[in-house]
Amino acid sequence: MNLATAEQMRRLDRRAIEELGIPSLTLMEQAARAVVRAAAGSAGDGPRRAAVFCGTGNNGGDGVAAARLLREAGFEVRAFLVGDRARITPDCRSMADRLEAAGGILEDFCPGDSGQKAWVEECGVAVDALFGIGLTRPVTGNFADAIALMNEIPAPVVSADIPSGVETDTGRVLGTAVRADITVTFTCPKIGHFVGAGSLCSGRLAVADIGIPEELWKELRFDIRVVAPGDVSLPHRRRDAH
Repeated sequence: MNLATAEQMRRLDRRAIEELGIPSLTLMEQAARAVVRAAAGSAGDGPRRAAVFCGTGNNGGDGVAAARLLREAGFEVRAFLVGDRARITPDCRSMADRLEAAGGILEDFCPGDSGQKAWVEECGVAVDALFGIGLTRPVTGNFADAIALMNEIPAPVVSADIPSGVETDTGRVLGTAVRADITVTFTCPKIGHFVGAGSLCSGRLAVADIGIPEELWKELRFDIRVVAPGDVSLPHRRRDAH
């Protein structure tokens, strides 16, 4: 199993979109479907209620799409936007429009709102789609508050691509990070899933095919390789021991 860097994955996405003509929204939709499969399975017999925490970038767009798909799967869903709404990427905004057209809403996350907090605490599953692979700065403000809430709740947490707060290329925790029960990563696992404190945050790692042709990602020059079949169980502290 080859481990990719953030820049390799960005380059791979660009090539899939620009050279092969795969729409970026199609890749996002496929990523969201993989997250939803994991989230629905994680909820088990618990409440059919999902809290989805979305950033303003394309990882947040994965989360917004997942919120819509979870609604379609019969979940009661609240999607929370963490960050400045004016900075939402075009793809994330498109997914927010699709969510609204389906009867949902992307609401602002308010750390001081006791009603929001109580609702999240009663969820059967939460989805972390705050940052993805691009984070390089310490987590602060409302983002840190959202991470703290996800780490406090008893429900399983599913992270999209990499737990928010983990630096992709080093596994460092940038101030604070989501302690996921499952991480659904796209196309290739990342270095941060296996090294440093990031290996303690990823939980069970599932690698999802989102439609990038194998011949394209096989052209990448990988510098790190590990041997591991299928889903990978990474070192992970039990949630009740956090």
